[in-house]
Amino acid sequence: VMFAGRGPIKLKTARSGKLVKRFTRVERYAHWSVAITFIVLAITGVVILWGRYFLLPVVSGSLYGPFLWFLKSVHNLIGPLFTISIIVMFAVYVRDNIPTASDVKWLLSGGKNPSHRFNGGEKLWFWGGVTVLGIVVSTSGWVLNSIVPGIDYFPRDTMQLANIIHGVASVLFIAMSIGHIYIGSVGMEGSYDGMSSGYVDESWAKEHHALWLDDVNAGADHRGKRSA
Repeated sequence: VMFAGRGPIKLKTARSGKLVKRFTRVERYAHWSVAITFIVLAITGVVILWGRYFLLPVVSGSLYGPFLWFLKSVHNLIGPLFTISIIVMFAVYVRDNIPTASDVKWLLSGGKNPSHRFNGGEKLWFWGGVTVLGIVVSTSGWVLNSIVPGIDYFPRDTMQLANIIHGVASVLFIAMSIGHIYIGSVGMEGSYDGMSSGYVDESWAKEHHALWLDDVNAGADHRGKRSA
C-alpha cells in the first residue's frame, strides 16, 4: 500500500557513479544469514499458527496434516540456526549501533538530520527488533523445542507461557521486519545496493548518511572510524 500510494524514496540528485564501501563481506553474510533464517521461520510459523484458517479450506485434511508436520520440522530445524545467526550479527554490528545524541536529533527531525553509519531508526530496529525480540523468540523457541516424548524438561504451565510469549513476540518481530525489508529493498532507491554488493553510490551516502560519508572522505574506514 505504501509503495502504491507514495512510491519509493527517490534520490534528490543523480547517481554520481562513485561507489563507497558500506559493508564488508562478513557483515553482509551475517545479515543475510539472519534474514534468510528469519524469513523461513516467519513463513512456516504463520502457517503453523493460522494455516487452518486460510490453507486448510483449500486443501484436504489428509494433505494438510503431513504438510503441517513438515513445516513444523523445518521450523524446529532452522530455529537454532537463527539463534546462532542473531548472536553473530550482534557481535558484528553492535559497535556501530551504540546510541548517541545525534540519533535522538535524527528521530526528532523525522529523519531529516544527517546521520552516521546507522541512523536512529536503524538503531531502534537493531536493539528493539534484532536484539530484544530476537532473544525473546529464540529463548521461548528453545523452550518449546525441548519437547521429547516421555521427557518433561519444563512443567506444562511454563510451556504454555512460552507458547504465548513466542507467538506474540514473533508477530511483533514480523511486523517490525516488514518496515525494515520495505525500506531496504523497494522502498528507498539505492538502499539495497549496500547489502547486495557492499557498496553504495556516493549520492545515496550523502543524502542518507552524510556524517558517515564525511568520516570516510576524511580518511576513516567504512565504519567511520579512523584507520591506523
